[in-house]
Amino acid sequence: MTKRTPLRTTLALASAALLLISAGCEEKKTTTAAPEGSAPGQVTKLAVASYDPTRELYQELNPAFERWYKQTTGKDVDVETDHGPSGKQARDIAAGKETDVAALSVDFDVDTIAKAGLLPASWRERLPNGSVPYTSAVIFLVRAGNPKQVKGWEDLARPEVVSLCPDPKTGGGARWIYLSTWAHAVRKAKAEGKTDAEAEAAAREFTTKVYDDALLDPAMRGSSTRFIAQRTGDVLFGWENEILQIANDPSTTGQFEVVVPSDSITIEVPLAVVDKVAERHGVKEIAEAYVKFHFSDEGQELIARRYNRPYSEAIAKKHAEKLRPLTLFRFKDHFSDWPTVMNVHFGQGAELDKMRKK
Repeated sequence: MTKRTPLRTTLALASAALLLISAGCEEKKTTTAAPEGSAPGQVTKLAVASYDPTRELYQELNPAFERWYKQTTGKDVDVETDHGPSGKQARDIAAGKETDVAALSVDFDVDTIAKAGLLPASWRERLPNGSVPYTSAVIFLVRAGNPKQVKGWEDLARPEVVSLCPDPKTGGGARWIYLSTWAHAVRKAKAEGKTDAEAEAAAREFTTKVYDDALLDPAMRGSSTRFIAQRTGDVLFGWENEILQIANDPSTTGQFEVVVPSDSITIEVPLAVVDKVAERHGVKEIAEAYVKFHFSDEGQELIARRYNRPYSEAIAKKHAEKLRPLTLFRFKDHFSDWPTVMNVHFGQGAELDKMRKK
C-alpha cells in the first residue's frame, strides 16, 4: 500500500533525487499478487501503475478502497501503486511489467497496452464517461508578488520569463500541456479572424517560442521540484491538481500565487483493468472493483479533495470553490485523434523536434 506522505516531504525527497528524475527514472515497487482463494489471513496484492501527479491522490484512495473491500467482502487487499511518466508506464506494461490496473494520463497510452493484447480495444466502454473518472486543466504557478507579471499564455513566450514544464516527449501528461499551448494560439488566431492556415502558423510560432526556451523535465513532479526546492524559473505551467496542491500546502504558504489563463484544454485521464495480467494473478474481480470505486461517491469525493475535477456533477458542485472559473475546451475541438497528434507533433522530426533548436 502506498504510504501517506505530506506533499512537502515528497518534494524534499524528490529534490534530493532530482538527478535521477532528470535521467528519466521513476519510483518503482515490485509487486507479486497472491491468487484468489489463498490461505485465510493472507493479503492479496493489487498492482497499479499511474502517472506522476497522482501520488497524493492514491495515498488516500488506496486505503479507502482497502477498507471498503474488507467491509464488503471480508477479504484483505493491499493496493500498491508506482508512478512515472504515463507513456513509459504504458510501454513498460506492454513489454511485460506486472500491472493489474493502469491509471494513466491519456487514452492513447491505454491503447498501447491494448495493442499488446493485454486488454480489449473496447476498454473505454467498460466504465462510465469513457472510463474517465475525472479531468484536469492547465494553469500557472508564479512566485509571491508575481515579479514577472505573468498574466496568461502570452507571457510564457516572453524571452525574460523562464518557464518550467514536463517534456512532451516523455509522457502523456506533458503532451496535454503542449496541446493546450498549441490550441490556445489557434483559438486566439481564429478569434482575430485568421484563416485555418494562418492560425496553424501562429500556433507553431507561439508554441516554438514557449518550448524552445522552457526548462523541461521527464515528469511534472520533477518540474515542480525544480521550481519549489531549487527556486528555478519564474512560472511553472502544468496540471491544475499538481499546482493547487503546491499552492495550498502549509509548507509553501505565502510563497506562490496561482495564475489562471484565459483558456485550457480539458485533460481527460482514463483507467482500465489490464485483463491478462489481472487474470494471471487471480485478481480480476478485485481489479474491476478497484476501477469502479473511482466512480463511487467516496472515490469521487477523494478525487475532488485533491483538486481534480470529478466525473460526478454533484461532487463537483460540492467542491466548486476549490477550482477557479476557467474556459475549457475539449481535445476533439482542435485535434482529430491521438494517433494523428502523436505523428504530427511528437514523432521523430515532427513539430516538437523542429521547435527544440537549443
